[in-house]
Amino acid sequence: MIFLTGILLLVSCSSDEPVDPAPPEVEPQSEDIVIFSINDPHGRIHNFGKIKAIIDKEKETESQVFFLSGGDIFSGNPIVDYHPEKGFPIVDLMGKAGVDVSALGNHEFDYGQEVLQERMQDSEFPFLCANLESSSSGFTIPQGKLMLEKDGFEIAFISVVETGSADNKPLSHPKKLQGLEFSEGVNAMSKYRNDSGVMTADLVVAVTHYGREGDRMILEQHDFVDLVVGGHNHRVYSEKVNGRYMVQSGSNLEILTKLNLTVEDGEITEYSHELIYLDQVTETDDVMEDLIAEYNNQPEFFVEIGTSLQNHNTAETACFYTDAIRTLTGADVVFQNYGGVRAQLDYGSITPFDIYTIDPFQNGLDSFTMTVEELEDFLNSSYAPSLAYSGIRIENRNGRKELIAANGSNMSDNTEISVALNDYISNVYSQDFQQPTTTYEKTTAEYLIDYLQQHQSIIDYDGCNRGI
Repeated sequence: MIFLTGILLLVSCSSDEPVDPAPPEVEPQSEDIVIFSINDPHGRIHNFGKIKAIIDKEKETESQVFFLSGGDIFSGNPIVDYHPEKGFPIVDLMGKAGVDVSALGNHEFDYGQEVLQERMQDSEFPFLCANLESSSSGFTIPQGKLMLEKDGFEIAFISVVETGSADNKPLSHPKKLQGLEFSEGVNAMSKYRNDSGVMTADLVVAVTHYGREGDRMILEQHDFVDLVVGGHNHRVYSEKVNGRYMVQSGSNLEILTKLNLTVEDGEITEYSHELIYLDQVTETDDVMEDLIAEYNNQPEFFVEIGTSLQNHNTAETACFYTDAIRTLTGADVVFQNYGGVRAQLDYGSITPFDIYTIDPFQNGLDSFTMTVEELEDFLNSSYAPSLAYSGIRIENRNGRKELIAANGSNMSDNTEISVALNDYISNVYSQDFQQPTTTYEKTTAEYLIDYLQQHQSIIDYDGCNRGI
């Protein structure tokens, strides 16, 4: 201390260097991004010209625009399903419309693993699936994660598929999934919790084909996931779970979802959700429209082969379906799963396009010789699906489904009967349908067309409902 004329001066001797001012606080950097999404188009290609026009226009003013697909792009449009390169038209159009990544849906396997592999190789975008764990069939396991950066903003995409079959496989024909093993989707997500790429990404998006409840589990159990863009349920929603969001966009390429997000320090701070109903959109891309028209130019699909006298609902359409198969096979009873009736038989002309749309899965047809007891054991099991039928009357009696003879009495347990059904059912429930008596050479859809051309072309099933 130095005293000068009554003034006390404090002199620091610790350093002669000037003291730097405190650095200003750095404001967190925010980014505005746009995510478009579709899910479950099931082969519909009619609106891709409109989608491309919408996305291209957005890219004129925004550099960080992403376009995602929630899977199930196949099975539902004969133009796509029966193309010489099965599935190619929709893969081609999705790529040209700007899709960045697609979940691998359960119906992606409907054409078989070899065809799926070819379409994945043709694609301009990757298919992801993190819960396909092993393959002994020669099918190459797709990547589960994709890091994608646009104008300095990086998203980590992770995908899983539903495993709703009894053997923990996706809901596709068992023959098409041989040699593949899957884990539960929400568990497979765990492997990315400490992944360096995921942890340093600006945003983590699960683009899934897992269904509403599966996507909810992801947000409940994995806090590193910021957003789920899903598919499988054919639902339309935007929901907030644990402070983060999940969306789904219906089906059949009717809706394009648009998300405007502000992201700050890896978190979504602003969120807006818009549904674009594509049939109401007028602006389109002419080049894409020409390509769609070229793909649709298949006149053999639009030849009249019958007439429907009314608009049939699903139950009525299933009555037509099972009666047709019973006529062609001569079976005592025919079954069809309602999940395999994918469209309804509408009023007016019936064309092959209509039939292939109703029955798009190219399933085979089997018949079996069984006893009444064996069939009733299946029908009354806890795992039996909801079925439409034709033939021997079936009633609920004393809490059981029973086969009823013409005189109204219960049929004898040891009576042998013939049963026909598609080979998806017989393969899923192979413990009940073990050895076919006959395996037919055509698909079930081709037999429906034969029925219309050879037996009955005027169809009217008003009020019919044969369901068990």
